[in-house]
Amino acid sequence: MLRRILLAGMGVITIGPIGMAAAQPLANAQATSGSHSGACDVATPAEIAKATGLTVGDGTAGPPIPGVIGKCTWSGSGDMKVIVTLADAQHMQLTVASQEHTGGTVVPDLGSKAVGVRGAGFTGGGYVVSVLDAKGGFGVSILGKDGTPERTIALAKLVESHR
Repeated sequence: MLRRILLAGMGVITIGPIGMAAAQPLANAQATSGSHSGACDVATPAEIAKATGLTVGDGTAGPPIPGVIGKCTWSGSGDMKVIVTLADAQHMQLTVASQEHTGGTVVPDLGSKAVGVRGAGFTGGGYVVSVLDAKGGFGVSILGKDGTPERTIALAKLVESHR
């Protein structure tokens, strides 16, 4: 039996019958219909810079995928990317549980539950925070060498304040 788990901002992980996982970037996940408005509206480049100290350009909405209400990516210097993913409750519950189960760190004072994990090597590293909240949940990622836990948690608090 194969299980697919959405990791906010990182991609879809497919877990095989013996626990082996294969990552699939979000853009390659099975598409579904849905609105992606709103994810690019949760923060401006100036707000991201104030919260994280990182300079980014304008956000670009991502393609629709299962469980995602909206996704936006802001690019910065080098290969640095800031990603906000708005998700439904079911998918974010799976994401948070998976990240917690695989060694994620509980992040206090964010939503009803939040977990932070290091970004995957294929994304250039960085940090990802997944948050369950009253509207379902959201994930924030700062991918690349500038993606520290402190910056990513500050970004998550900014997004939470706009939901």
